[in-house]
Amino acid sequence: MNATGPTPAPITAAELPIRVPLIHGETVASYLTRTATANGLALPALLGALDDGLGLPDDGLDPQREEIRLPVEALDRLAALVDREPGQLSRALPSTHPDRLADVEAVRIEPWPDELGAAPLPACPLCMEPGAWLSADGHRWRPCPCGRRWLAGDDGGYLVDTGPVPELGRALHRHRELVHRLGPVGDALLADAHQVMLWWWVSIPRRRGPGRELGKGAADVWHGREDTLGMTRHRRRAAPVVVYPEAVTLAELMWKWEERRRKRGAAAEAWVEDVVAQLVPAGTLSRQERAPLDHWLEQHRPEPAGKPKGRTAADRRWNRLPALHQRPTEPGPFRAPSCLMWVYGLPLTSTTAVCPRCNGRAPSCRWVPYPGCTGLPGK
Repeated sequence: MNATGPTPAPITAAELPIRVPLIHGETVASYLTRTATANGLALPALLGALDDGLGLPDDGLDPQREEIRLPVEALDRLAALVDREPGQLSRALPSTHPDRLADVEAVRIEPWPDELGAAPLPACPLCMEPGAWLSADGHRWRPCPCGRRWLAGDDGGYLVDTGPVPELGRALHRHRELVHRLGPVGDALLADAHQVMLWWWVSIPRRRGPGRELGKGAADVWHGREDTLGMTRHRRRAAPVVVYPEAVTLAELMWKWEERRRKRGAAAEAWVEDVVAQLVPAGTLSRQERAPLDHWLEQHRPEPAGKPKGRTAADRRWNRLPALHQRPTEPGPFRAPSCLMWVYGLPLTSTTAVCPRCNGRAPSCRWVPYPGCTGLPGK
């Protein structure tokens, strides 16, 4: 990074008469870029008001590539310049949350890590603002709340216009209803179901692929959605979107199992038959297609009913989930991580590394090492 030349004179709040709206989840770099552009200022001038010694990358700052980290003092200065309360900014911009300010001593520019789930998501141009970028916080994709776009951070970031397939908007409505009814458990089960559907998208035959019939009906439905969305040449990108309706259906079935597995005589095989009846036109699953359901049932086993802990019904429902489920820090679709750890885009039968604690044998580490490894199975 090089300095851009002589340090411009510090700007004042009077030079920022246009206050751009806050976008929840936006990156700091995106917010500052929008603020500077709206007020006809060069971005270095605005950055200079926060830290006069900050240098920019040689080819300029790009919110798609970099984030700006602020210490507490710089956040206070920014709040004064844009006529906001520091708390307003902290609630809207994830990189300025108090727990992320503690280790920042001076304003700095950081490239987004080169790993899945780190890159920012392009904001919906219909209900947010064209050119804005949202913090991914470990989540690679999600539907926009308006239901008309799907946001993804893979491959440099892209948007999918979901309008041509209305059932995708209806799936979002059902997803919200599930979360409204069950709390974060609904979103966690949706994350699990989405992982299963992505496994199936990779595993089951395509209409133009092998001739095997098992699961072929679902594959044809997804293939048709990809064509309707105009993603014929980018089917891999479209996969998280096109499997969404079936993922919601499976999440609803998973909740039925959650209710059933605490009762005497709960039979996992009967539940699998329910899944097949609703989601598999051929009426049967191959061993490869059944595998993700078995992995899920391995963690969500039948257990004796007990009195769950928790102040609210949502808390008690959450505390019944297996240990690998981590409660989301924010509400909304696709905020809860899944307990199924395979990574879409990596081979299902190979790992990039082996967990040194369990040698890849724990449910958490069969595909990628998990920082919170649960140890060897049964221990």
